[in-house]
Amino acid sequence: MRFRFRLDIKRAILVLMTITVLILIAVKIGEQDQQEELPPETYITIVNKDGENEKIELERFVMGVVAAEMPASFEDEALKAQAIAARTYILSHCEPYGQPRHGEAAVCCDSTHCQAYVDELELRVRWGENYDKYYAKIADAVLATRGEILFWQDTIAETPFCSTCGGRTENAEACWGQALPYLVAVDCDYCGHSPKFSSYQRFTLAEAASLLATDIDKLYSMQVEAYTPGDRINTLSIDGTLYKGTELRTKLSLNSAAFNWLIIGDNIVFTTIGYGHGVGMCQYGADGMAKRGYDYREILQQYYPGTIIHKDET
Repeated sequence: MRFRFRLDIKRAILVLMTITVLILIAVKIGEQDQQEELPPETYITIVNKDGENEKIELERFVMGVVAAEMPASFEDEALKAQAIAARTYILSHCEPYGQPRHGEAAVCCDSTHCQAYVDELELRVRWGENYDKYYAKIADAVLATRGEILFWQDTIAETPFCSTCGGRTENAEACWGQALPYLVAVDCDYCGHSPKFSSYQRFTLAEAASLLATDIDKLYSMQVEAYTPGDRINTLSIDGTLYKGTELRTKLSLNSAAFNWLIIGDNIVFTTIGYGHGVGMCQYGADGMAKRGYDYREILQQYYPGTIIHKDET
């Protein structure tokens, strides 16, 4: 009896060991299969904030761009649309879609030249106790659209965006002189909740005359000569001299080229609608559309009409 009992224990141990080995093999095979199913990572070279070339995984870079360019509190579908716009711009400067903007580096982290970007350390400071929640939210939006980019017919699209269009976007040629069939003025009834939907700025007549390099008396002759398709000022004249609306916007640091003015005593007050150039996607409009139940595909169609979503296979 004692011998048989010991034999049964040995058999049980052998069975348990066999089962354990089989489980470990199954787990290993499952991990290998899962790894094989994951798409390969794409790396790009950027110019970081220190002015140095840095190799970084594409989707991680897109996360940092979305975090820098759009409030993390925005709706998920708006964040997805922003992710595709950002990814499309980045890949438009990578082979095989286009050429890098900075030697070997595709883009830089300067928003005035390429796109803004913030890394994990900066985001921890910016978001504080909301870091985990916001990072997960943006990561979900980026990974849910992994590899998706916008095309116009057989060419990768240009995907500019602005904060607040103020009710109507703008034709590309009105800002940059080049027309594109999918960067055209469209009505936008979704950005009214933007804090910069409307604003005003006051100058003394002397300040305005100095900024515009003209005489105070000539400011009284200022008038609009033509409007853009997006209802912004195309040209205006000051005592017979023509100026572009975008030129005055820059000189006076106005929020947009959709402005009007009123001279009151020794002051001139400019009122503006919207914030930014107005071309392409209106970010607050995207958020407003998402709040009304539109998904990211519908948002992109609203602001880049006629484009289609492709899956990058590079």
